Amino acid sequence: MTQENNKEVTKTCRLCGSGNLQQMIDLGPMPIAHRLAVRVDEETPLYPFGVSFCPGCGLPQITDPIDPKILYGEYNYCFSEWKPQPHITDEIDVIKAAIDGGAVFEVGCNDGMFLAALTEAGITDVAGVEPNPYAMAHAREHGLDVYEGMLTLDLSREIVARRGKFKAVVARQVLEHLQDIGGFFDCVDVLLDDDGYLFIDLPDFGTALKMGDVSMLWEEHVSYFTPEVITSMLAHYGYEPEEERRYNFSGGTVAVLAKRTGKAGNGDEFARSAAALTKDAWSYRGKTDEYGKALRNGIDRAREAGFRIVIYGVGCRACTLVNGLSLGPHIDFAVDDQKERQGKFMPGCSLEIRSSEVLAKDSRPTVCLLAVNNENDAKVTARVEALLGDQAMIMTLHSPADIHRELDRLPQA
Repeated sequence: MTQENNKEVTKTCRLCGSGNLQQMIDLGPMPIAHRLAVRVDEETPLYPFGVSFCPGCGLPQITDPIDPKILYGEYNYCFSEWKPQPHITDEIDVIKAAIDGGAVFEVGCNDGMFLAALTEAGITDVAGVEPNPYAMAHAREHGLDVYEGMLTLDLSREIVARRGKFKAVVARQVLEHLQDIGGFFDCVDVLLDDDGYLFIDLPDFGTALKMGDVSMLWEEHVSYFTPEVITSMLAHYGYEPEEERRYNFSGGTVAVLAKRTGKAGNGDEFARSAAALTKDAWSYRGKTDEYGKALRNGIDRAREAGFRIVIYGVGCRACTLVNGLSLGPHIDFAVDDQKERQGKFMPGCSLEIRSSEVLAKDSRPTVCLLAVNNENDAKVTARVEALLGDQAMIMTLHSPADIHRELDRLPQA
């Protein structure tokens, strides 16, 4: 493995501008989660992975992010159609009720799945922007009006000159990836009607923060939002929340519909979110250490009792968890149902990725560590039980499930 240095360490908070960032956790050198290895001995570049907490506004953030050209340079596949998102119907109902037939623009529209769903729901005046050329081309193939590239002020003005202003701007699972939060809101202000709506959908870091769940950290997410931080951020940029929804999706998702007020904050709004999160931020490192030690000890006891140890799921959360908590040497192999991943190796820990069908080819009792998001737990559990019967001991590794209580499923001393 080789350790790579990133270009520049962020010295000020990307939300409130405070220069008082304080380290919350340092995972050390980590691989890029989606760069699966094709050989067990393949050289894997590693990058610094530290998360700081801002006492000024409460935003946890990666202060040394990987250069986007490196991070996304080989990211040539679509996400939206691959991942079921049953909460989309409710989100569209919220937007539709607010805009009364107006035009909608989506930032980071990926392969156009959400725009297509809006159209099917009767909101036909839609457009979007997507920086990934492969996903963008896929959206255009479905007849959608999608611009290619990162959203900039110049592009925003060009879009408005061509199409006019929009009644709603949507950003689903986008803001957590952006290093320039202020720039995003500047673009939204250009695109949006004076009385328009901003709809944002973000991973909710609140439960993971309280629980000490390291798996919610991901090198692509440079910022980690909680409902408290979202509220203060919207107030700062002149938006008033009107609807809030929370979904059991991808570790927990919070969605907010906010109306543009034009009354930007002066910075005082950040004090409340900072105060609400400070205690959990400073205890986060200790909780992750405590959990990691208990998990390693538990699975080692199971191995000594004759169990094989398998992790089911090799996505970004599994990668952070296994490498960040040094679980690799304690696990026999990984399982994943996506055929494109099978036969490869998890980056960093080099665990071989196999089909779930191999579980039935060994009569040993098995501890199956579920590294899938909680909304998929029941389906995967049924799959494991069908393959292993009463030989399976199954526990989940990801919040919002209570990961500390899940440890009780392991053999006790």
